[in-house]
Amino acid sequence: MAKYSFETTTIGELLDDPKAAEFLFELVPEAKDHPMLEIGRPFTLEQALPFIETIADSMGITNVAERVEDFKVKLAELD
Repeated sequence: MAKYSFETTTIGELLDDPKAAEFLFELVPEAKDHPMLEIGRPFTLEQALPFIETIADSMGITNVAERVEDFKVKLAELD
């Protein structure tokens, strides 16, 4: 079983794991300095997705769905 899941892992758990945080910022470099990142810590990735999509839209990021799918696959591979 994978250590992390899009449905159950919180953003805080990812940020607290150096390997997972590095992976997150590699796939979504725009998130690293975003002020909402710390506010999102208690949310699972699935719960935060509507907010992420809105923020991405406001930043002009157009490939959100593709990034999310890539992220889900890679997240399941982390140990």
